Amino acid sequence: MQTTLETLENYSNTRQASVSNVRAVLGRWLSELFGCQHTEMSRPFSRQGETFRVCITCGAHRQFDEKTWNTVGPYYFKEARRLDLMRH
Repeated sequence: MQTTLETLENYSNTRQASVSNVRAVLGRWLSELFGCQHTEMSRPFSRQGETFRVCITCGAHRQFDEKTWNTVGPYYFKEARRLDLMRH
């Protein structure tokens, strides 16, 4: 009886793990297919004469117009530079 219960418990845990793996793989695939929706953007930042907002999820930048308080232009990715990372 104990062996049967252990077998059923192991099967249940294995099945839950495989369902979780399928969900994770499906989520990554859909994300790659459709990309980030940029629904969570940071507050505006100004650095070196540029004002922008950053997507919290993927890190994409987008220009921010301080006069109209609107985010404008296409999304872009900016490579991190050692100098930028060292400045506070």
